[in-house]
Amino acid sequence: MRPLRHMLPILLLAGLGGTRAAAQCTNYTITVGGGTWDYEIDWELVNDLGVTVASGIAPQTVAVCLPNGCYTMYMYDLFGDGWNGATFVVRVQPANTIVSSGTLSNGAFGTAQVNLGGGCGGTNCSNYTLNVTAGSYPGEVSWNLVGGVTIVATGFAPSTQVLCLDTGCYVMQLFDSFGDGWNGATWTLTDGGGATVGTGTLATGSIGQQGIDLSPTTNCAVSGGPVTASDCPQAVNICTNYSFQIDPNGIGSLNEIPPLGSLGNPDLLLGDLAYSSWGSDNWGCLRNNELNSTWMVINISGGGSLEFTFGGLGSQAGFYDWIMYPYTPGTCAAVMANTVAPVRCNWNNAAFGGTGLASSVPPGGDAGNFEPPLNVLAGQQYIICFSNWSSVTTLVPLEFGGTATVSCVPIVLPITLTGFTADAMEAGVELVWRTAGEEGVAAYLIDHGTDLAPDAWATLTEVAAVGGPAQERVYRWTHAGPTPGTNFYRLRTLHHDGSIATGPVVSVVWTGAWTGIAPNPCTGRFTVACEGAPVQVFDAQGRAVAFARRPAGPGRSEVVLGDRARGLHLVVVGEGDARRAVRLLVEEALTP
Repeated sequence: MRPLRHMLPILLLAGLGGTRAAAQCTNYTITVGGGTWDYEIDWELVNDLGVTVASGIAPQTVAVCLPNGCYTMYMYDLFGDGWNGATFVVRVQPANTIVSSGTLSNGAFGTAQVNLGGGCGGTNCSNYTLNVTAGSYPGEVSWNLVGGVTIVATGFAPSTQVLCLDTGCYVMQLFDSFGDGWNGATWTLTDGGGATVGTGTLATGSIGQQGIDLSPTTNCAVSGGPVTASDCPQAVNICTNYSFQIDPNGIGSLNEIPPLGSLGNPDLLLGDLAYSSWGSDNWGCLRNNELNSTWMVINISGGGSLEFTFGGLGSQAGFYDWIMYPYTPGTCAAVMANTVAPVRCNWNNAAFGGTGLASSVPPGGDAGNFEPPLNVLAGQQYIICFSNWSSVTTLVPLEFGGTATVSCVPIVLPITLTGFTADAMEAGVELVWRTAGEEGVAAYLIDHGTDLAPDAWATLTEVAAVGGPAQERVYRWTHAGPTPGTNFYRLRTLHHDGSIATGPVVSVVWTGAWTGIAPNPCTGRFTVACEGAPVQVFDAQGRAVAFARRPAGPGRSEVVLGDRARGLHLVVVGEGDARRAVRLLVEEALTP
């Protein structure tokens, strides 16, 4: 009987169970890609038992047959800066309708729920079906379902998605790329029993929103209308808010912005090679001064690189010009007196694709609308004068990203911290922080992590504080064992009463221990520490670049690129889980 028992699983897999298995699954396609750096992407779809049911790279489309269930999409990025515009889209076949989609906004790793056939129901949420019909022009239609500050679903038309939603208030945002409404397309949200809990359409225009009340106790209402903060002293605190609204509200009682060409409002021209103080060559600053202004304050709760987009998600309906200053109680007076310079500004080059700070231009955006990210510290504040040049009444979704974190309310630190930096060194990562006052401070705790998840931090060391009254002090500590790739460091303050305050977060990419690429930038020839592992080189379009490889001493190879290699490249060393990558700038190529 032993041979029969050993054969039974094989028979079930090979044929006897084939019809039964096929009857219990539904056909789907999973499409991943569409970003700037697709070749940095890996992904896995995992079921609720922890079993990987599909995996791949990008760009790629995979066909699978899966039973109803609650799945998790694990998203990986080799360089650690998110998927740069790439998305995953799950479509049920043969209808080819979208049932789930998402992206990795930033970092090296993230997850997203994939609800197939209502399998994500549970005690904390209930299943709903969101159906968006095609209408006459489905290619113009897109939408977001927003809960709080989170986009819980997004898609196009036609689309049917099963969502597990908590009780609460939601907003359905509707977009039409042509600007003439949805032309017969509609959206409908039904509960598990088939009852309609929300429905609507975009009658006209390019943008609209409608509220959905899934709360048994709260009276839900869409945002109370456009924000009016036309003068600097009326500035409102902002954070990620997909329902922020503006209208042509005038300049208020004061015209605070200084004349064009002055300290507080520099005259910047697109493409004239006269770069701004922050390194861009775009239009600026407020060339038509203050028009229909909204003043907004950004509160930094965690230091790092600040990025944001105003009017993204395909929602921009006009020119959204802005100027940004460091904010203190005296800033409003200083702006009017023309004694403070902006740290960033932009006079939009295009009326689409959003505007803001970005390390790489978001998909659909215009490079002339975006300025470089800003390095910030916890406790700092910045104020923006947002100028509604086109006099539109519309949604302006506010999205914040980068490694810095933004609070919806002002942040007050218990100490005066004037600087916290992380620098990659050959021996590790050197951390330096400066203070101007340490009353009641006993010590500083340095935490380390490779992502920003709340449970991802580990305390590396405790450094005793000098303490005392206001006086500048400088502290240094070197982390001798950083992880290859992106490392995050958090500074916490331990007080004599035992309380601990969390301060800024900084990040640094450490490559010295595993790539050893030198020089970088190079002239087309460099050496790499690879211990005999495979080496690959890709150009900015993801195409493999030919090169010659020669021994260059113990554990190292010399790589010589072809004579046409120029610009940014990606060097990948190793295979599988052991692979590592670094971006390499080739300023001038040589002939091997």
